[in-house]
Amino acid sequence: MEENIILQIKSALHSLSKAERKIGEYILQHAVEIVNYNTSELAQKAGVSSATIVRFCRSIGLSGFSQLKIRLYADASGVDEDLYTDITPNENVAMIAEKLALRFNHSISQTVNQLDQSLMENVSKIIDSSTTIYVYGLGASHIVAEDFTQKFSRIGKTVVNMLDHHLLSSSFIGTDEKSVFLAISNSGETNEVIKLTEIAKQKKIRTIGISQYENSTLAKLVDYPIIHHGGEAVMLRSAATTSLISQLFTIDVLYYAFVNKNLKKVLRVLKESKINIQTFFRKENS
Repeated sequence: MEENIILQIKSALHSLSKAERKIGEYILQHAVEIVNYNTSELAQKAGVSSATIVRFCRSIGLSGFSQLKIRLYADASGVDEDLYTDITPNENVAMIAEKLALRFNHSISQTVNQLDQSLMENVSKIIDSSTTIYVYGLGASHIVAEDFTQKFSRIGKTVVNMLDHHLLSSSFIGTDEKSVFLAISNSGETNEVIKLTEIAKQKKIRTIGISQYENSTLAKLVDYPIIHHGGEAVMLRSAATTSLISQLFTIDVLYYAFVNKNLKKVLRVLKESKINIQTFFRKENS
């Protein structure tokens, strides 16, 4: 799934070398004009070497300068440059909506490209074989934990989700080896999440982590690290918003991967659940 090149460059800036970051920042400021440059012209205008441009393209996952120009032409030509900035004061709702939609689409595209298909298949099988799923997330990640709980509880899985990390760690006692702990942290460094994961591993509980960073403490600690895209750094909260969207999207992929392998059983459980609701709660709604 192809990503938006402008946001792709913004996301990569922090990980580039000083010279590569210089060319990246120049491209962001002159995206439309660059489609008419050759390598030498861009190098001269940006104050870098032609070799730096080649390295820059490879660092952001492109084959070369020609591909960069094609992507810039597709994503930058005829587009309001303000769309690629953070939310600013006194903007109208239409512009805010366009900016967020652009970032959401980009974040989901990058997450699609980052998700390890075989890993997601394995995690789906682990969830299927589990007797109990413990799940924990703090702050915005708790919203994701709630979404996971709602989805998988409705289709018959036993899910334990608590905000009180002391109480959740106590519930690990006496659990069997088929249980699994799902830890959710965008940074992968949330102290409570790390401690709960360590306790789960001590209790021989299988561990799954959902995080933005593959080198985070959580990703290195868990048995099955799921990595998603998180959004580029911005002044307001749109990066936090896009990381939340990426996490929710990751849960959706995991959910549908599970449903796909257990379709008959899931449909039966959902049908029984609907009958129960109609039978026992009809009077309350009338």
